[in-house]
This record gives sequence, structure tokens and C-alpha cells, in this order.
Amino acid sequence: MSDVPAQQDEPEDSGSTPVPGWLKWFETLAVTALFVGLGAWNRPEDPFYLTGSFPWPVLAPLLAGLRYGFFNALVSALLLLGALGMFYRQGLLPLADFPYVWSIGVLAFSLLAGEFRDYWDRRIEKLEASNRYRQVRLEEFTRNFYLLKVSHDRLEQQLAGSSSSLREALRRLYQEIAHARGQGLTPETGELMLQLLIRYGQLQIAAIYAVTNGTLGDAPVARIGAFRDVRKQDPLLQHALQEKKLVSVQTEYRQKLADLDTDLLLALPLLDSRQTLLGMVVVEAMPFFNFQPRTLRLLAILTGHMADMIQEQRLVTEAGSAEWRQFRFQLARASHDAHQYSLPASLIRLTFTSDQTAETVAERMRRLRRGLDVITELPPAVGPGLAILLPLTDELGQAAYLQRLDDDVREHTGQALAELAVVQARMVSGDGELNAWLTEASGGTGS
Repeated sequence: MSDVPAQQDEPEDSGSTPVPGWLKWFETLAVTALFVGLGAWNRPEDPFYLTGSFPWPVLAPLLAGLRYGFFNALVSALLLLGALGMFYRQGLLPLADFPYVWSIGVLAFSLLAGEFRDYWDRRIEKLEASNRYRQVRLEEFTRNFYLLKVSHDRLEQQLAGSSSSLREALRRLYQEIAHARGQGLTPETGELMLQLLIRYGQLQIAAIYAVTNGTLGDAPVARIGAFRDVRKQDPLLQHALQEKKLVSVQTEYRQKLADLDTDLLLALPLLDSRQTLLGMVVVEAMPFFNFQPRTLRLLAILTGHMADMIQEQRLVTEAGSAEWRQFRFQLARASHDAHQYSLPASLIRLTFTSDQTAETVAERMRRLRRGLDVITELPPAVGPGLAILLPLTDELGQAAYLQRLDDDVREHTGQALAELAVVQARMVSGDGELNAWLTEASGGTGS
């Protein structure tokens, strides 16, 4: 079995393995007991170093706070003060009165260390969420890059006599899936995707199965040729489900097909950019000259885009143009991150009095577009207008973008942006009000 990766391997998570809860409390109790025991052994007459130059037992809650946070530091400090109270009641301390100032100082010192650790833990969690978002967008960019490279340099030469490019075929497929009945991987969407795979991979006997929670469906949602139901224990299929990669039978295994015990040539997962497995394409027969790494890589790229289309259709159920649906999909994801991780994102809406003015400003916006920005036209019911989503951009970045856009428009048209359009801007939040705000009639500038 040979794995043909559908994309570059993603870096492993650099975060450390979470410490089990029981181990946290064991270490907290053990360290506290250790310091109290060492003090009693080293200095029986003053185990808490109340009359010494430094209160060494305070290191126990300090270490617990720096390692596990505020709550563990509080528990360790209370245990230490509880032990201090017991020693005081037994008359084992060289003081006549209970050392309240010493106790308050130990408690404050420990809790500050725990709060310091919790603060930086929250900062790290926020940065990790931001990094995950960038990785998702980088994956989408990588797929688009390889799609353009293959379709423009090689695919049109292979499909002699065909006037349509791969990019146009995907755009038509996106529109057809957008208006298909039902959501997710249905027989109708499966048939549309299978027809495109047949066109570019010359598949002869193949089928598409839905995958739910890592389990293959009982029957295919679409098939071509004399396809027989696949065995769920097929080793090639099981390997593709486990690895989430394209798996095929290559030349070196042709002499061992009897030992391999598989009826398939290849299994191709429908894997979106978030690594969610939606379905599996299984192929029993295809032309020999097409069974090569270049064609298999192309099929892997196609299935990746198809999986993204299905996810966008499922997560954003509103009908409309492909660009508008993609914009709504990205807006929903930005709203989720803003609500869960407090990651900033800005949304700008521009409404115009004429289509010509809108096209002029749209061209300038595309020239200023950054890698993560998403631009779309507003629905026709709203009138001529544009919307741009600026992920990971706070209010200061939003103002800087509008200033750059105004300078660029003024340089090329001689007019300020405010003279050509009604500009409205808002920060993205998770309250769901932005959907209505985008499609409402223009009522003046806003912020």
C-alpha cells in the first residue's frame, strides 16, 4: 500500500501534554508536606522560619502557583497556614502571638504567583487559537495554488478540445451544489462530484460513500459502472480511513495482490481544510495511463475543494452566489472565534449609487487585499455594494485599512471614498446581528 498525500503534512501540535488532575493535586500536597517536613527536621524549634532571615516554606505555594495556577497556590498556602496554626496551638512556635502579618504575606505572595501563571496561560491559549486560524487559511491558499498550477500548465493540454478550465468547472460545480436539494453529502451532490472526478480522472468503476464519525456508510451515495458494494474490512479502505490520505495500489504490489486481499485501486478521502472527513471515494477501475502520481494528486486536490464546498453549504445555508456563500462561511468562522477566543475581526460595508462606482472601488480594494481578507458583493436586493472581512484586525487596524483605501481611491479617481460610497464598519462579534446588518438597506455611515 502506498500513501499519496492530498496535501503537505501539517506540523504536529507543539503544545505539551496536559497534566492529569490527580497529579496536579498530588504534587501540590507532596511539595507542601515536603517543605513543612524539611523545616521540622532542619529547625525543630522554628520549622516555619518565623525568626529567620527568609521564610523558606513559602516556596511550596510559590512553586504550586507557578506550575499549576491560582487555585493550586491558594490550596497550598492554606495547607501551610493550617500547619502553622496546628504548631501554634501545640506551643511549638517561638512566638507568643499568632503571626498574622507573616500569614497574610505568604498568602499574598503565593496568590500573585498563581495569578501571574494563569494570565500567561490565557495569553498563550489566545495566540494558539490565532495560529490555528492562520493554518486553516494557509491550507486553503495552498490548495488554490496547486489547483491553478495544475489547471493552467498541464490539465488543458491533457483535455484537448475542451474550452473549459478546471477552475471554471469547480465554479460551476460550486453553483450546482449551492442549489442542490438537502445539505451535506447527498445523492445529488455526490453525483455532481463523481461526474467531475470522472472527467478529470477517467474513472470507470467507482463510488462515493458518506463517512459519519469515522464510519463508512452502508451504501454509496453515488456510483459509476458495475460497482459492487465495498467490503468495510478491506485493508486499503481501512488504511485510508485511519490515515485520512489517498491510498492506492502501486506497481510494487502487483505481484502481491492475492496477499493484499483488496478489490480497490485507490481510496480517496473527502477531507476539508479543517481535516474533517466527510466521505470516501473508492475506485475499482480506471485507465492505466491515468493511474499515475500526477493524476492522483489532481484528484486529491479536487476532492479537497469538494469537501470545502459541502462544508460551506452545510454551515452557511443561505442561497446566493458562490462568493457570497464563501463570505458568509468565513464570517461565521470569524464570529465563532471572536465569541470563543476573543480574536478581533473587522467587517466593512460600502454601498454605492451606481454599479460603475462600485466596480471602480472594488478594483482598488482587491489591489489592497491582504492574504486573509475576504471581499464580496452585497446581494442584489441591497443594491450596489461591497463587503470586506478583515480577520484578526482590531479597531486600529480597521481605521488604518480605511485610510489606505481612501488614499488609493483619491489618487486614482480624484474623489474621497466618502464621496463615492456610504462607509459602515463594525467589529465582528458572536451575537449573530451582523447577518441582518449586512443585508439591511443603507441608512448612513456607521462605526
